[in-house]
Amino acid sequence: MITLYHAPNSRSIRVYATLEELGLQYEVKQLKFPEDLRSDAYLKINPLARVPALADGDVTLFESGAIVQYLLARYGNGRLEPATESAEFPVYLQWFHCAEATFLPPVSDLIQHTMVLPEGERVPGVIPWSQNRIYANLDVLETALGDREFLAGSTFSAADIMMAYTLHLVKLVQLFNAEDHPNIGSWLEKVESRPAWKVAVGG
Repeated sequence: MITLYHAPNSRSIRVYATLEELGLQYEVKQLKFPEDLRSDAYLKINPLARVPALADGDVTLFESGAIVQYLLARYGNGRLEPATESAEFPVYLQWFHCAEATFLPPVSDLIQHTMVLPEGERVPGVIPWSQNRIYANLDVLETALGDREFLAGSTFSAADIMMAYTLHLVKLVQLFNAEDHPNIGSWLEKVESRPAWKVAVGG
């Protein structure tokens, strides 16, 4: 049985949605943030004290993108990713990794320095810098979605799951306006209307 270690509004949403999209059998262990992540039992699963983590038989993984790729490789049977020989595949890889490596860091920094860190540890200068990076990234994404339905092209993929979580956090910090970015708004509405996404976000 696959076990997902999950906390609401965390990166584990990506894995949760992927499990649902693939129709896999799994169980969810809901963790309280941050205390459960620091327990001795959980640190044996993920020594970074973060979520997600996934256990599948003898395999234990952390890092949301790696877990999603593992699930697709082992159980996907070609679902949620373009064929490697297709023109959409390199575009898919770009956006799959861009969601975490480029788009999420300024959002995470903003959340840390406005909500998470104690008042005395927050750096005010991080806030406008992060906001500017978020807006610049949104502009790039808006342009990219101008001629396609989903990030890799005409078909929904795991790249959309990865990026939709990033936009979930952008919405959480109230920096997304669909009137300013209508292409993103239309794309995000399609992703958020999927049953798998609703389960993952509501879990």
